[in-house]
Amino acid sequence: MPSLIHENLNNKTYFDNLIHNRLNFSWIPSDHITTSLEIRNQLMWGETVRNIPFYEELVSRDNGWVDLSTNLFSGDSYVLNSMIDRLWLDYTKDKWQVRIGRQRVNWGMTMIWNPNDIFNAYSYFDFDYPERPGIDGIRLQYYTSFSSSLEAVLKADHENRVSTAVRYRFNKWNYDFQTLAGYYNEEDWVFGLGWAGQIEGAGFYGELTYLVPTTRREEAIFISSIGANYTFKNSLMLQTEILYSSNINNDDFSFFDFYTMNASVKTLSISNYSLFGSASYPLTPLLSTSLACMWYPGVNAGYMGPSLEYSLRDDLYLSYFGQVFQGKEDNSKVTYLMNYVRLKWNF
Repeated sequence: MPSLIHENLNNKTYFDNLIHNRLNFSWIPSDHITTSLEIRNQLMWGETVRNIPFYEELVSRDNGWVDLSTNLFSGDSYVLNSMIDRLWLDYTKDKWQVRIGRQRVNWGMTMIWNPNDIFNAYSYFDFDYPERPGIDGIRLQYYTSFSSSLEAVLKADHENRVSTAVRYRFNKWNYDFQTLAGYYNEEDWVFGLGWAGQIEGAGFYGELTYLVPTTRREEAIFISSIGANYTFKNSLMLQTEILYSSNINNDDFSFFDFYTMNASVKTLSISNYSLFGSASYPLTPLLSTSLACMWYPGVNAGYMGPSLEYSLRDDLYLSYFGQVFQGKEDNSKVTYLMNYVRLKWNF
């Protein structure tokens, strides 16, 4: 995946390349036991590696309790990183399921921002990582019926901070609902509510999360996202979503820091309010296109992301991704133009 990135503030252009390889393994020794090992390998070289300080450390960063990321070799303008982002053992019997190890715990019900996803928050801009990061922990599920379940999760991170929460998920009035409560990073009590359903054929979903600090030195945080989507008969899909975060300081803003920081439920955006809209349409059975836009009114910033994907054959795809961001940094207008071309082979 070659990329060309330009930013006008310092009038710099970066040309880079990425070879991204993923290997997924699983073993099922019995009817009740499943194991999984998944490895992500990335060879990056170019001007970004050469010019950004501490890029090697940034690439090898592992937020899990166990450090399973390593740079196999590196130089002035290249680095090869290998990370184990899934390594778990799963035991299932009757209505019970327990999974131990590095795994993905996805509690989100909305499409762009997930305030309920307290364990596995991720960045929307990271389009080349559809599997999303995992956590190191234990997950226990009990299926109370075909449409409801009770779940408990315990997580530890690289700073030895513990998070734990329980979730109850059920179906009512043709809607999927969930409620959750827990303890987040040894800093906050967390409570959440989420739903997903339909109104007149349009998807309607939302999440509400309330974090109460364990100390009185900080204020409680309220985060919510509400969205909808609709697919027309000609396969045109429109999608919209709005996010509110009470803890965002609109005066303290850096797009680069936001783009590269560790995603968390407290840092989903750069503005108190964030608006999203997108449209996707298959031009032909083999060629699909989409356009996504974001607006951050608190900092008067915007984002636009066009994409094209062409299926060369059943297991080979050629894609273009654009990311354009415009806003302010250090009281100056800044524009980032990012272009990526990806050839992806599934084997």
